[in-house]
Amino acid sequence: MDSETRRRATLLAVLCAAQFVLIIDVVIVNVAVPAIQADLGIAPRSLQLTGVAYTVTFGSLLILAGRLGDLYGRRPLLVAGLVLFMAASLGCALAATGWQLFAARAAQGVGAALVSPNALALLVGSYRDDRERNRALGVWAAVASAGAVAGQLLGGVLTETVGWRGIFLVNLPIGVVAIALLLRVVPAASGPTPDGVRSGRLDVAGAALLTVLLGGVSLLLADPVELPAVGLMAIAVGLAVVAVRLVHTERRHPDPVVPGFLLRTRPVLVANASLLLSAGALGATLYVATLVMQTSMGYGPLQTGLGFAPITVIVLLVSPRAGALIERFGAPRLLVAGAALGVAGTALLAATAGVADDYWTGVFPGLALLAIGSGLSYAPTFALATTVPAEQQGRASGMVNTAQEIGAAAGLATLGALAAATATGAALVDPVVGYGAAAAVLAVAGLLALTLLSCQGVGGSRNTTGMTRSVLDS
Repeated sequence: MDSETRRRATLLAVLCAAQFVLIIDVVIVNVAVPAIQADLGIAPRSLQLTGVAYTVTFGSLLILAGRLGDLYGRRPLLVAGLVLFMAASLGCALAATGWQLFAARAAQGVGAALVSPNALALLVGSYRDDRERNRALGVWAAVASAGAVAGQLLGGVLTETVGWRGIFLVNLPIGVVAIALLLRVVPAASGPTPDGVRSGRLDVAGAALLTVLLGGVSLLLADPVELPAVGLMAIAVGLAVVAVRLVHTERRHPDPVVPGFLLRTRPVLVANASLLLSAGALGATLYVATLVMQTSMGYGPLQTGLGFAPITVIVLLVSPRAGALIERFGAPRLLVAGAALGVAGTALLAATAGVADDYWTGVFPGLALLAIGSGLSYAPTFALATTVPAEQQGRASGMVNTAQEIGAAAGLATLGALAAATATGAALVDPVVGYGAAAAVLAVAGLLALTLLSCQGVGGSRNTTGMTRSVLDS
């Protein structure tokens, strides 16, 4: 193994480790919420802020952070983001009141937003060979998709063994190692183009409007303070005004924060839309499954967390293989196959809900199919969404990460709320409705992927320039 291959392998490992921690922190607090409430005395209506404070800042700043990386280089954004994330994690662990915890969680989200899109853009830009890049994206996808599931496992284990503060302290040693390795393997002048030359300027007005819009949408979906219908409507109207203003600003700016060609390129647009839907379905399904195990099946936090261990293993085994399968079958076919398996898995969960009352017959089979489908889908999604010119990869990476975060929030807010609204008796959710709705959403994602089957050469074995041109021309 030559020195450059070792450098790329180390870079892939550290970027994936950082992304794993960021994704885990989206859901790791779920199982710990009762312990946090008991320790800090947080009012029940404010408990959602333990998750919302993180996801709102994370999801709303991803595109802006990716654009900053395009303009000013990846390494400074990555290091600054990790330092902020670590400091905020320590703040979470030391929080003595609910509002201290919420503020620290929001700061965590800012740090995570600086890291995630620039890590993905740096990974994509480090590989000139399509085969190596697709395999690397398979590993990245395994980490991204497994992190959403593993957070449930780690949250349960750490909460029950060392206490809820341990779920934040575990970020510190990982962050220190990640920073040390990044400074070693990433050149100081690393930029979005091979020669390190950066062009363009920051669209400040567009970035501000986009951040407000994404943050507002995230808050509206989460509704952490349970606003009345009139309040929700007022916020929705305000966000519509912001959206109109954003479109007007972007059309007039010579270098908009979201260039129009990204929204007009069919593979990029479909990949983002498909991920938004699938992330929403996955998030809602995991939420419903968690409640079913803790209520109907009577499992504690540790048992519930361990229930997601085999699912995490499945994703970690399948996703790296998906990166190699892109070369053989093409990204669109893998997206369709992944969506089909996801539909089968959620439909099976709906069919066994209330009939099979133990994990191995009522939860595991359906989640296993969903895990295989997710494992097959994520690598081709990231491959399609980031197949753009080098100077645009930060923005493209920000877009696909935003789709994942907003999708997860939307899925929980809509599908989770639907499952809760239709529950009867002492049940917190109606699993048949929740799983069935997730299956319908995944079916739509699969239909979107079908529209890409006519695109020739996506994910094929060409150099980066040729691959980019084939996607943009499709």
